[in-house]
Amino acid sequence: TCQCCGDKKGGNLNAHHLNSYDWDKEHRTDLNNGVTLCNKCHKEFHKKYGYGNNTKEQFEEFINNTTKTA
Repeated sequence: TCQCCGDKKGGNLNAHHLNSYDWDKEHRTDLNNGVTLCNKCHKEFHKKYGYGNNTKEQFEEFINNTTKTA
């Protein structure tokens, strides 16, 4: 299930690292460092924050702003 919009459509979900895969090597495979996002929400997150050097705090900000406007 997308943690942003609630989409449950099979084949439409992505694993999203809260702290980026590229810099937080210690937690790359830690389940607590990931959430599921649908393709649309995942693209919107990275459109806003870019790719790489992403943080859990950015994700929390994204979720808070998205749920307020949805």
